[in-house]
Amino acid sequence: GAASLARAAASALPDGVVQVGAPVTTISADPTSGRLLVSTDRAVLRAEHVVLAIPPSLATAISFSPPLPPPVEALARATPVWMGAMTKVVAAYDDAFWRRRGWSGSAISHVGPLREIHDMSGPDGNPAALFGFAPPRAPGLPAVSVAEAVDQLVAIFGTEAAAPTRVEVRDWRAEPWTSPPGVEQLTAYELFGDARYQQPLADGRIHWASTETATQYAGHIEGALAAAERAVAAIRQSDSP
Repeated sequence: GAASLARAAASALPDGVVQVGAPVTTISADPTSGRLLVSTDRAVLRAEHVVLAIPPSLATAISFSPPLPPPVEALARATPVWMGAMTKVVAAYDDAFWRRRGWSGSAISHVGPLREIHDMSGPDGNPAALFGFAPPRAPGLPAVSVAEAVDQLVAIFGTEAAAPTRVEVRDWRAEPWTSPPGVEQLTAYELFGDARYQQPLADGRIHWASTETATQYAGHIEGALAAAERAVAAIRQSDSP
């Protein structure tokens, strides 16, 4: 899965460089050294540049000193998180029975809680799994239940879908490091790739680099890579003699 990319990148870095469970609370300019001070509950880190590789609406929870320009802060608060309001459901099975029937395992539905469903099985169908996305029904309503998801899979794929070995339901609205409160109300997707995200802040030292800031493929891994390449190019250019 995609997590293997992050683990592989982290394994190439020195021990202690990647710190998990240490959310950033403030980013401030140090008038003495000219560097940026990045504070967590563990330490204060000093950096020449900071890359904000998180959705802009999450970044507004960080206290910036000097503050973000008001138009940029308003833009960030209004920018949606791609798939941030979705619930993802994974149903694991002993056997990829749909493949035995010659089915792809993919479905689109406008009546069940899962809007789209796909085969999530490994090579040769092992391990066997189906997954689907459920959009929010309305702000504040709970996510799809296990029973509702399984009932829909049975309606589409037959009785063999009634006995999953495991069902995982992940409501991304409830993940504080993925989505801000009220994420389902952020619907201005035209803000993705806004020109203001292409310009670094703080005299060229703070860079936007989440997929929502990409001018192409925003919301996808390709968009995240493009945004990262833009941030790295800006850093290299500013550091060049």
